[in-house]
Amino acid sequence: MNILIVVHVFLAVFSTWSLHAGLQTHFRPVEGKTTDCFNQVQNIDFIYLINLDQRPEKWAHCLNELAPYHIQPYRFSAVNGWELSLEVLNQLGVKYSPQFCKNLWGTAYLPEDNFQPHHEIMQVVGRNYFCHCMSRGAIGIVLSHLSILQDAYDSGYETIWVLEDDIEVIQNPHLLSDLITRLDNLVGKGGWDILFTDQDTKGQDGNYIPCYDTARRPDFIPLDEKRLRLRGNVSADFRRIGVRYGAYSMIIRRSGMKKILDFYREHNIFLPYDMEYYFPQNILFYTVRSDVISTQPRAPSDNGSPGYLRK
Repeated sequence: MNILIVVHVFLAVFSTWSLHAGLQTHFRPVEGKTTDCFNQVQNIDFIYLINLDQRPEKWAHCLNELAPYHIQPYRFSAVNGWELSLEVLNQLGVKYSPQFCKNLWGTAYLPEDNFQPHHEIMQVVGRNYFCHCMSRGAIGIVLSHLSILQDAYDSGYETIWVLEDDIEVIQNPHLLSDLITRLDNLVGKGGWDILFTDQDTKGQDGNYIPCYDTARRPDFIPLDEKRLRLRGNVSADFRRIGVRYGAYSMIIRRSGMKKILDFYREHNIFLPYDMEYYFPQNILFYTVRSDVISTQPRAPSDNGSPGYLRK
């Protein structure tokens, strides 16, 4: 009897470990850090900027935006989702189970379709699905962000700043140091996980695009939907929110790193990153009320297609 108990415990632990290790095996290592990448902005341990190797002009743009403030982030060579193999793609999504929500559309990448997305109502047990019309580019973006969070967590950082390569500097980025201190004083150092450096994401016309609702996963129903509906000012500097679009400039606390990584290890990738990073239970989002770093309207994107091939 004791042997059976030990075997069952081992299998449970091994199964959990395998699940947790599976996604992480596809994270990209962060290599070549130098000492000048650290503590460039007070209260921030490390600054990462995600940039595809095929987009050196976007890296140059970001350097030009930040140079007046003597900030040079670490360039993270982004995971290019358009170059992922079918084998890898089919290890990253959600494998359909009969217990999942019904009548949801999904997208699969099948061997016989030669990398073309296959759209259908999710129903094939064991088939790997992403959300309807999820592009390979968007999958690469998720892996890039998770790779950075894993590196930051393993490195022991308490606070990081994660940027994408379509940023626009609105105000002096060093204002973030004081804003972090103010938010700590307002809600406590353990009272927030992510601080977004603008009010909301913007469309190509430069107007804000607020997010008022959540996307759906077939395998997960949020337990704290009231939190996801939050949207209100908490001071002259900050607003508490539950959801939003955009992951191009985020200050992330160690607690936020862990919550996001734990969620993805348990559930894998299904939605674009900014439609999924709000799902971890009790994750605490704040935004500034006056934009400091925002997104560059009309910036070229390789999310929906590999636009770099047309340069």
